[in-house]
Amino acid sequence: MNAIRWETFALLQDYASLAPTRFVSIPSNVSFAEINRCLLDLIVLNSHFEKYPPSKQYQRSFWKIIIGQLEDLLTRTSDEEEEIDPRILHFYLSILPSSGPFSGSSAASLRGQICERGLPLEEAPSKSFVTYFWEPSINQTQEERRQDMANLAHYQTSTLEESRTTIEGGTTGLRTWFASRMLARYLTQNSSVVEGQRVLELGSGIGFLGIIVASLQQLSSMDASSLWLTDVNEEVLAQCQRNLQLPCNISAFHKSVQFRVLDWAEALRTSIKPLEALLQDEINPDVILGADIIFDPSLVPPLVTVIAIALQLGFENNVQRSAIIASTVRNAETYQYFLDHARGNAKAEQLIFEAGRH
Repeated sequence: MNAIRWETFALLQDYASLAPTRFVSIPSNVSFAEINRCLLDLIVLNSHFEKYPPSKQYQRSFWKIIIGQLEDLLTRTSDEEEEIDPRILHFYLSILPSSGPFSGSSAASLRGQICERGLPLEEAPSKSFVTYFWEPSINQTQEERRQDMANLAHYQTSTLEESRTTIEGGTTGLRTWFASRMLARYLTQNSSVVEGQRVLELGSGIGFLGIIVASLQQLSSMDASSLWLTDVNEEVLAQCQRNLQLPCNISAFHKSVQFRVLDWAEALRTSIKPLEALLQDEINPDVILGADIIFDPSLVPPLVTVIAIALQLGFENNVQRSAIIASTVRNAETYQYFLDHARGNAKAEQLIFEAGRH
């Protein structure tokens, strides 16, 4: 099933990316039979979600809402023989906490079992696989758009295992943040920014943006491409590496991806020669990327200095290089402090520009 309605594709994306279930709903312009079939083929029987599933907590919440909406739709259909596919109900039962054996297989019986068992008590959020769909280029034809259809064959996916809590293990780096998704969208629409380039990402987190960049570079088949992913937290960086190397991601086939612990505070130490050797001689980036890394005023001076050091060779040789920083502005004063500090650095002022401010 490659061609599906955009509304159905949106529902698939909601499930894959763990969109808040309060916003999830089945399309109003799709027949019961079609949505029944799509839910079965695209989610329940999808081998990708079997291997890389959302958390059980999310699946329970999602299917409780979807099955309720399907039941409501059934009351308004004229075909009395239509029913929720038993495989959907069986799947929902399989993810509920076990409370003893159940007999019977009819849809009505299964619905009764579901009602009896309900949902479990509130659980602590667990780690979960999250899958994002993205278009590497404008592939959809105008005819397809007029027909209101999405061609799944034109989309790539990026899958990560991430925490569903805001802070875990003393770090916020174990989940994907909004600014990363916005910068990823910018890069997929402007892939020449990273194709054939030496790219350094600061504060890589668990690797969402890294997967996108590595995938774009891999798809372009330019041998000169390289990618360095850095973070101060070793646990986060280890998860980043595991995510990039998941077999379902194109990034797993990139031969020139490096992972390195990098503490920006090194830029303010008395001797910065080891840092200069790493950033200028070993990495020597054409492009620096950063997403949601401007949140703590104390990190601004070392961050700007790291960027300036990393791009110094290009600055001295009059070679155009750039740092693209995407930010969610949670604190206007902190964000302005970053801009002011960048302007106060002769090199950084020419090297930094904003990819987006959200």
